[in-house]
Amino acid sequence: MSLVISSALVIVDDSDGLSLNHPVIGWHNVVTSSTIVATNEDANYPASNLANPATHLEWRSDDDGDQYLTITTNEVDPIDYLAVAGHNFATEGIPTSVGYFDTSSPPVWVELVGEVLLPDDGPVIYRFEAQSLSQISLKLQVASDLHLPRAAVVYVGKLLVVERKIYVGHTPLPDGIKSSVVNGRSESGNFLGRIELGEWRESTIPLSLVSPDWFRTYMRPFLRYGKNLPFFFGWRPEDYPYETGYAYLMEDPVPVPTGPSNLIAFDMKVSGVA
Repeated sequence: MSLVISSALVIVDDSDGLSLNHPVIGWHNVVTSSTIVATNEDANYPASNLANPATHLEWRSDDDGDQYLTITTNEVDPIDYLAVAGHNFATEGIPTSVGYFDTSSPPVWVELVGEVLLPDDGPVIYRFEAQSLSQISLKLQVASDLHLPRAAVVYVGKLLVVERKIYVGHTPLPDGIKSSVVNGRSESGNFLGRIELGEWRESTIPLSLVSPDWFRTYMRPFLRYGKNLPFFFGWRPEDYPYETGYAYLMEDPVPVPTGPSNLIAFDMKVSGVA
């Protein structure tokens, strides 16, 4: 049975024995262009676009009614999250849920994450109890062809639950607003307005007191991946479920053992969308 915390994060258990406020990183991803399909798709915006981490490519529906984005995992290892970026589910008022169809005849929908209406169109992580699933689906309840869904990125996999919590020294991605603007002035110095050319998010994720064994087992593989591809991130999931992001590393982290305990500390400078 799942507990929906606000809207942006859904949690079932204390993953790996850690508290629900430990940061989570969604980088492990089994979605490929050949394993994700949609009930409906615009011919110019196919579901295969969802496997590309770039947010300028989209899947778009061309019909209303209940729709499913279904991923065949091809995995025996447990998965515990489905995440989406670049969607319009809140703007269009589309209720979402996560689950799968069992092997009954006819198949029965088994819900992993209960129905939720998201508060905004920012990145969302649906988290559920870790389990082995051959398929998993995001269900979209589309009520009208005037409010059709779209999305840019879907990840499915096993979350990395960070060993230590983050308390201070971190700006949540929704608050790390960066803008590129052009300011207009007349020859006499009068303000003529400003044009915003673009907006994004930046932040620093400070990690410390990380045990060497945990770092080598879990964090090192992620840092090698994150050097090139984006990931989903929630810094304090239980207290602040809305403060999630979809980001990438801006520069290579430099893990350093610190005395006298030999525990590891490092910062991750990230940029992305929130």
